[in-house]
Amino acid sequence: MRLVWLAAISALAVVMVVFTPYVFRTESTWQAAAWLVMLAATVTGLVVLVRAELLIRRLDRRTNGDASET
Repeated sequence: MRLVWLAAISALAVVMVVFTPYVFRTESTWQAAAWLVMLAATVTGLVVLVRAELLIRRLDRRTNGDASET
């Protein structure tokens, strides 16, 4: 289920990146700045979630490996 959330947030980030030029052309400076803040937060959140997923997998693998050796 965690991968489904990562895929959904990744799709949101891609859509935001695709619409960024449109936002810059049509919106005011403040709205474009707010859009960039939201885009940066989305990308940062995605990076954090991917990193957390990798750490969780590493811990699960290490835990499962220790249990089989005992």
